[in-house]
Amino acid sequence: MNDPQTLVDAYFDAIRRKDADAWADCFAADATAHDPANAPPRVGREAQRAFLAGVTALFHALDFRPRRVFPCGPSVAVYFSAHCVANNGQAVEVEGIDCFELDEEGRIRQVLGYWDPSPLFAAAA
Repeated sequence: MNDPQTLVDAYFDAIRRKDADAWADCFAADATAHDPANAPPRVGREAQRAFLAGVTALFHALDFRPRRVFPCGPSVAVYFSAHCVANNGQAVEVEGIDCFELDEEGRIRQVLGYWDPSPLFAAAA
């Protein structure tokens, strides 16, 4: 996964497919995720997998799409938008920016998410 665009495509495709294992494979073994950026970090590939598995259990559809991708060396910023439908039928739109720092293998070493996930989780409540 040495191409940033390939990583971005795999990351967002795994979310849309609700495939926590494929999503976790986008991360380095010791990756940290601050999602949103001011949240305490999730550390390690298994923590990333468990997080997405928990989120996907709440939603019928998570249509996250990268809208613009800005690669810069071992870093990439992604503007995304999403249309999500919770299991209770509540729909919500969200958007934000994910900033990835990649390791030598092209996996995510660190991610900072600049967005407000509270509408997403409110829809699922």
